[in-house]
Amino acid sequence: MSKKPKESWLDSKIHIVTGVVVLAVIAAVVVVVLTGKPGSTDANSTQSGAFDNVNIDYSSTFPSWNHESKALSELVQYVAQATDESNENYVKPEDRIATFDMDGTILCEKAPVYVDYCLTMHRVLDDPSYEADEESHDAMEQIRDYAYTYGGTNPEQDPDKARLVASAFAGMTPEEFRSYVVNFADSTQAVGFEGMTYGQSFYKPMLEVIEYLRANDFDVWMVSACEREVVRALVDRLHIPLDHVIATDVQFNATNQGEEAAADHTMGQDEKIVLGEPLLDETAKTGKCIAIAREIGKYPVLAFGNSSGDYAMLNYAESNPHYKGMGMLVVADDTEREYGDTAKAEGIYQIVATENWTGISMKNDWSTIYGEGVKKTQLPRANEAAQDESSPESENDESSEEASQGEEGEYAEAA
Repeated sequence: MSKKPKESWLDSKIHIVTGVVVLAVIAAVVVVVLTGKPGSTDANSTQSGAFDNVNIDYSSTFPSWNHESKALSELVQYVAQATDESNENYVKPEDRIATFDMDGTILCEKAPVYVDYCLTMHRVLDDPSYEADEESHDAMEQIRDYAYTYGGTNPEQDPDKARLVASAFAGMTPEEFRSYVVNFADSTQAVGFEGMTYGQSFYKPMLEVIEYLRANDFDVWMVSACEREVVRALVDRLHIPLDHVIATDVQFNATNQGEEAAADHTMGQDEKIVLGEPLLDETAKTGKCIAIAREIGKYPVLAFGNSSGDYAMLNYAESNPHYKGMGMLVVADDTEREYGDTAKAEGIYQIVATENWTGISMKNDWSTIYGEGVKKTQLPRANEAAQDESSPESENDESSEEASQGEEGEYAEAA
């Protein structure tokens, strides 16, 4: 019997190289099948840890988040791609624009109602230095009675918020008004919570997102249907410049302008600019997109909201014609630490899925909302609601998401 020829050294090397090539081809096929693109990761993937190789200390960068959060993973994936010059989704630094709604997105909106309502209730009902007219006083009493009992605003009431909010502060200079807002926010306990003023009622996880984006050269803007000077006063502590706030405007007048149009009045050196009334066109829904186009002049690549008043802005970011955009929606589904509503949240998550946005769950994605020492209590008149057999809560549960999960009360249907 003849012996099998011994394999040469060269043949062995050829076999090894061939095997390596075959394995590499198989691996490449698997990547294409799983991601749809050779050598890339799907930016819409919700798999946690997809960008774990990014140099981020999650414990120090996002201490208020649950680090297994899919929403957080998607955000990190997006930023990693947007800041990587070799990635097809790279965004030039000058185009890294991120727009944030305020109430319900980075700030508590249920304490027990939107912050501008709380501010105006304080001014009209609790400030001894201000004497409101009878109509305003009665309207604010009705708003407080409902808010302290059920939370939110009464859908059956139709308060003229555009007039009420503006008239309570008419005659103040913008600087005086912002100072008033800050004093109110820092000295007034948030209703329905223990251990927290209105000035402390920012969502810590979202503040961490803002700082993370800034660290990656994103330009952060506030875009709210709340009154612009209120927003400016509140977000100043976040080091957001006055000129980076887009919101509903109050009319401004010169002190001696009287009934003259601004174009017909020449302001003197002894005059000041003061707040007038009523509030002007609200910055809500498509109004947010129009305002962004007018005041920034560019599409956002990232947009964050929480209500139907923000849907248009999220779509505006997603439709960015120059870069891959991303919309993220905060969903109030936490009933233990916040005044969330699980039934309404289910419907909102369906919208998030349909629109291909990224949903942020207060309940599941955040390890804390306001930090240590803050506790949800109950509304001052909640016992009255429990005893009221004709409580409107069941009616509110059947109302649309537009009328329940909003940020801006009567400014937008997104209340």
